[in-house]
Amino acid sequence: MKLKRKISIIALAILLFNCRNNNEVQASNKSNVAVLLETSKSHPHPTKNAEIVFCLDATGSMGGLIGTAKEKIWDIVSELAQDGDIDTLKLGMVFYRDRGDSFVTKQIAMTTDLDDVYSELLEIGAAGGGDSPESVNQGLYEAITQMQWSSDKKTYRTVFVVGDCPPHMDYQDDVKYTESCKLATKKGITINTIKLGNACREAIPHFRNMASCTNGEFLMLDQNAKDYVVATPYDDEINRLSRNIDDTRMYYGDKELREVNYSKKAKSMAVYDSGSTTANSARAEYKQSKTGQKVAYGTQEIISDYDSGKLNLEEIEDDKLPENLKGKSLEEKEIIVKEQSEKRKVDNTKLKDLLKKKREYINKKASEETDKPSFSKDVLKVMKKQANKKAS
Repeated sequence: MKLKRKISIIALAILLFNCRNNNEVQASNKSNVAVLLETSKSHPHPTKNAEIVFCLDATGSMGGLIGTAKEKIWDIVSELAQDGDIDTLKLGMVFYRDRGDSFVTKQIAMTTDLDDVYSELLEIGAAGGGDSPESVNQGLYEAITQMQWSSDKKTYRTVFVVGDCPPHMDYQDDVKYTESCKLATKKGITINTIKLGNACREAIPHFRNMASCTNGEFLMLDQNAKDYVVATPYDDEINRLSRNIDDTRMYYGDKELREVNYSKKAKSMAVYDSGSTTANSARAEYKQSKTGQKVAYGTQEIISDYDSGKLNLEEIEDDKLPENLKGKSLEEKEIIVKEQSEKRKVDNTKLKDLLKKKREYINKKASEETDKPSFSKDVLKVMKKQANKKAS
């Protein structure tokens, strides 16, 4: 009897010991899981951001290049944003000619507001020049030093220098591209170069060296930067819907901020009349991308903030509202905002469906025209490769 009692006590002790160990293991596992969860929160998967500056020759021989830029820039940023899974995209431009022309360089500041960039691009024409070399050095130096580049290590930063003539190496007060290359390396900027045409063969080693100093790409393409444009049966309706969506934008806040936002809206609306049908259709596609949606409506936009719960109309003073909401009762304000919100949602749904059909149409056409030269396709190939490498 005593033996049985001893065995029972021993068995109970073993059971209690095992239970205690199991509890400690479970507690340890819970602690480890908590640490892992906390670690994943504090070290999220890095986002893929892109900062792109085009440094373009704008002399008389570059009419084809400037025309292609106006037509295809939206295709480039749209495809990069979607296929490259870009979170935030900034774009800027530097145009160069030469001393004695109407301008030596002209800049469009790098920004996420691509409508602003495009509006200024539409004002640029090819003129001047007529001789060689050109002020490539100054254009590149300004692109590297005067654009607001970030310092984030995972951001893809690039300058595309595109032209047909070599840089002036004889200007004593010029910063030579060899120095700009060193500055670019320090800032983590990749310089890519595209030499256009067969004239000015002496430009080739310079353009090649500009690219190699930052492990960029050097390309030689047709003088006119040829590209094929695919018009689709959906473009007109895409542009109509996109215009309607843009027109619903309403802003609140201080007078100065509202004026800035409404000025940006006016500029966006003007693009529908100044840009081509196909370019505007590509623009609508960019605006529907994850990247484009982040900046599509701007800051302190009434419908976006109302729908997200960020804005309470009852708390906004009358003098901080747009004219069409001033003097209205709360009920009247909410009716107007809800009507515009519903209109925007319906048009966005229709637009997404049309953009899908457009993309299918273009992909089919592109498969039939694989032998045609494409400036944008060559640029995109380089961008995607470098952006993916940067994010890995």
